[in-house]
Amino acid sequence: MKKKVLVFSAVVLVAVFLISTFAFGASAAKDIKAYYKNIKIKVNGKIINVGDTEPFIYNERTYVPIRLVSEALDKVVEWDNNQNMVIINDKSPSELSQQLAAKDAQIQQLTYQNSLLQGKVIELQKTIEELENQIKENKSKKDDAEEYIEDYLYDEYSEWRDIEFDFNVKESKGDFILTIKFDRSDFKSEWNKLTESKIVDWLEDIYDFIEDEFPDAGFEGTIYDTDEKEDLVEFEESKGKIKARFYDYDYDNDYDELEDDLNYYFGSGLSTYHKDFGKLKADIEVDEYDYDDEVYITIIVDTSRYGDEWEDVRDTVAADDWLYDIIEYAYDELDDFAIYGHVENSKGKTEATFECSSSGRIKINWK
Repeated sequence: MKKKVLVFSAVVLVAVFLISTFAFGASAAKDIKAYYKNIKIKVNGKIINVGDTEPFIYNERTYVPIRLVSEALDKVVEWDNNQNMVIINDKSPSELSQQLAAKDAQIQQLTYQNSLLQGKVIELQKTIEELENQIKENKSKKDDAEEYIEDYLYDEYSEWRDIEFDFNVKESKGDFILTIKFDRSDFKSEWNKLTESKIVDWLEDIYDFIEDEFPDAGFEGTIYDTDEKEDLVEFEESKGKIKARFYDYDYDNDYDELEDDLNYYFGSGLSTYHKDFGKLKADIEVDEYDYDDEVYITIIVDTSRYGDEWEDVRDTVAADDWLYDIIEYAYDELDDFAIYGHVENSKGKTEATFECSSSGRIKINWK
């Protein structure tokens, strides 16, 4: 026997398909031959999930579960066992009202959730605008980073510890290279008074500013002597701290410079101390003494040509003032070194000795 499919254009015959022990118990049972063809049910354009109650074809008619179809059409289905009757009714107004109230509650809940989401959207839009403005500001700051940092350093540190500094900032691959320049010959005593720890603290203050403004940037540089054209300090940031390498000073060169200065200021033109100095001249020599923080100064008076002038002023207040000025100048330039020395005439005879302790106390003894 061939399988047949019946097509209904207007009315679909719906047979009652009830699996009920009560129904079977009250009527005779008979065998039937049904055909299953994976029949689907569509109500108002929506496919209904039939589950285990699959429709079938029997005697050229299609049988579907009446409860499934009725409830899909929003009807109430009941089974009257006494009458062996399927009862299909519209839903009562109370049931419809309950459904409507539930839908209204659902709509109100969705409306509330929507208002919350709109509020979050507004907050997110505001946050996005703030971030965009911050990005623009950071980009602008980054573009002018070199000038920005230099301006800050000039404002804060162009004169630090009585030393005048010049700053040059270069950016390379997001890192900043700082060159701090000054003429050490002009600020020798001021520089020598600085300890390594003070210099490192100063560099860390500078780094703290750069790190606050540019958190992802690296930092390194040098302190450069424009007079001798050499680096005095190299430094770099490592794990949030400044590591610095200090180069040893060329003390021999310092002594030569001090010697030149003493001869320039105190080797001639001494009439300012006393008119009897006249044209008296002296040669001043500076030598390293027993330790790194001590020097020895030899003052050779040209008595071969200015013997009379020297005799008039030696062992006087004017001569003491002259020696005091020589010693104090050397003491200031050499960063509190201990100073020893003597005064001798052209024949090499010692006429006075002097000393200055590291604390600055001066003694002069005339022979």
